[in-house]
Amino acid sequence: MAINFTPRHIASPQLLGHVRPRVLHPFLSAYRAYFTAEKVMPPSSDTIDYDRLSLVLASPSEIMPAQLMADLFYWDEVAEMAAIEDLNDLADKHGIAFHDDITIEEAALLVRMKAPEALEDLHATYHAHGLLRKKKRFLSYFATVTDLPKWHKPAQMALDRFSSDMDGWYEGQKKGRGVRVSVIEKDDAAWFIVRHGGTFKRENAVENGEPTLVFYRPEAYDLLIYYPKQGELAIYNEGNSKCERQAYCKYLGEHLFGNDLFFERQDAAKYTLEPLRRRGRSALDCTDVPGLRLARLTYLRYHFNGGNNHSVTHKAEDVFTGLEDLGDVIPEGAVLVCMGVTLTPDSALGGDRNVKLYAPNVSVYDHERDADVAHRFLAQKGFILTRRPPVEDN
Repeated sequence: MAINFTPRHIASPQLLGHVRPRVLHPFLSAYRAYFTAEKVMPPSSDTIDYDRLSLVLASPSEIMPAQLMADLFYWDEVAEMAAIEDLNDLADKHGIAFHDDITIEEAALLVRMKAPEALEDLHATYHAHGLLRKKKRFLSYFATVTDLPKWHKPAQMALDRFSSDMDGWYEGQKKGRGVRVSVIEKDDAAWFIVRHGGTFKRENAVENGEPTLVFYRPEAYDLLIYYPKQGELAIYNEGNSKCERQAYCKYLGEHLFGNDLFFERQDAAKYTLEPLRRRGRSALDCTDVPGLRLARLTYLRYHFNGGNNHSVTHKAEDVFTGLEDLGDVIPEGAVLVCMGVTLTPDSALGGDRNVKLYAPNVSVYDHERDADVAHRFLAQKGFILTRRPPVEDN
């Protein structure tokens, strides 16, 4: 982070001007020696040179303290992404006083100064939503028990133990310690956002005009989504390591459910594309799916067994219309490999969403909230294999 990060949001003179001296001065004073050396604030005065500060933040020097760089990173990221309601909630929780006319830049900085770990957790939450803005592959692991326990948000002690065990695992993989876990509860799921270190890296750099090597450990974020009614744990891990996913299954099962064998350890068959062949266009009827108005099959790939490696791909605004125009159907002997569906939500949820399924257990989403709405659609339409009756709400 300290190697490549340059503040973009708070370095803007216009936005930096949103932070009044009464808020900014205590922060700068914590690093007075640095900001005095950079001529941002005179040693014997509380005056702040905002223009000079903007230049310093826009081009961090080699002598900038590492902790200051970390503070700037979280302040900058959250000030750009956050909603004031989220920062108000943190302020209330941690006893931080906000003035009625506080700006979002001031709020983010105050939380960073008074409750730094809380701001890091909020950043992790925003980052997790960002994980789903780009295409991500989730692989699923299912519970081994017959009777699924009712979901309760885990206590912080359980999360700390999970983090500690994952710390030990990452240390054994030469990725260091420092795991942090945040939980977001959704209507039908719980998101576990895991921040951890990656493999140590080194880069060529220039320091004081001389070539040198810089060593650092990059951050990585993984997203684990648990569906309590199905007993399913869907995992996106940035490194795409099967051993890492197995460690998540082991330690999450142990510390959330008291059973380190609660989840399967092998990639499980989750999806079936057979509803497309059995029911055709009606398999995409979403009139009974809350939040969705329309679903279209836009991509379909299948192959035929044998030594000829014969495969067929259909891509269209509506594949079923294309097949009808050709007087064709999905062949009985074909092995369905991949389908792409465009989902049109209710107007309140925004524009079209795209999801792809690769049999037997890979899903790829395009947008932030696709995991929730797509999972609901896929489960109701029979594209998710039924492993047990779902847990009924009490």
